[in-house]
Amino acid sequence: MRIAVVQWGRTGAGPLFAQELARALHEDGASVVVSYSLDAEIAGRFTELGVPAFGVRTYRDRRGAVLGLPRLLAAAVGLDRFLRRHRVDVVVIAMEQLWQGVVAPVFRLGGRRTLLCVHDATMHPGDHSGIEHLLRRVERRVADGAVVFSNTVAGRLASLGAFPADRIHETVHAAYRVDPGRAARPAGSSEVPVVGFFGRLSAYKGLELGIRAVEELRSRGIRVRFRVVGSGADASVAALRHEDDEVQNRWVAQDEIEDVVGGFDLALLPYTEASQSGVLAYTMALGVPAVVTPVGGLAEQATASGSAIVATDVTPTALADAMASVLTDDEFARALSEAGTAAASGPMSWARVAADVRQAATAVNRR
Repeated sequence: MRIAVVQWGRTGAGPLFAQELARALHEDGASVVVSYSLDAEIAGRFTELGVPAFGVRTYRDRRGAVLGLPRLLAAAVGLDRFLRRHRVDVVVIAMEQLWQGVVAPVFRLGGRRTLLCVHDATMHPGDHSGIEHLLRRVERRVADGAVVFSNTVAGRLASLGAFPADRIHETVHAAYRVDPGRAARPAGSSEVPVVGFFGRLSAYKGLELGIRAVEELRSRGIRVRFRVVGSGADASVAALRHEDDEVQNRWVAQDEIEDVVGGFDLALLPYTEASQSGVLAYTMALGVPAVVTPVGGLAEQATASGSAIVATDVTPTALADAMASVLTDDEFARALSEAGTAAASGPMSWARVAADVRQAATAVNRR
């Protein structure tokens, strides 16, 4: 059985997830080919895999997505020829993407099967787009099965009727691979601990909730630097006026993420809605303890990794309590750090995900 891993995103988690998955499948002995965006921030990593690859010139904004439709038609024809030439049996779509929705029927030509990695059962609040919602439905409709990364998403997909329960295959969100020489700072090594918030500044990420939790933590006499790093237009940023607050409202390049997250003593994920988190996939790999809210698959991911504390409620007080339990106990913080790095090389590894995806691909290939 030959597997194609496809993801045409330019930035963010999509290309990274696809590259990590293709690499893990290749290392697991699977016969793999890839299709990726030539405009991807990490395009070079796909060529470094040493497997057959089909690159597609995509777009940089929505206007470009529309104007590039003639180019997309040529790409669709080229992709079909590529998949036929390499006798691909199963196409694994690593993450949903706008143009992929347009050409989704191509994945099924020639009797090929399609396995769709579904990271979120529904679009996040504030991320909804009519055309993207429509094309997401197309990708799901042509898929023979889904791979999900939490029981929460599995249940939600089944309840929505997107896939029958027996066509939903569950795995974990693996820890991203990081520089093996990159170790978290020992607990208690910072004179003033850095509590970090990293990621897109979107409404559901709960920055306002996080700010209030840090304020309560400080009111208890626990001094922390609160570092917020990420791009977006969240109005809550204006409330960060304390002398120990630091804001870097900017896009963070892929090769910067390890340094950003590795610079935290404690990561704070005060999300009000989540399926799972790529940020947590970095914190566990880097051995950075984390505190998360008890929402969606985020709590599952945190518990499975052993690297994060799940707050008892989605409130500033509950988050402050959880942060205090880590910041005032160096041994506890060290235990969380060690649990994270152990999970990253074991139950939350890409080897685990590759094995699960191969099993799911075999199942859809037999249909």
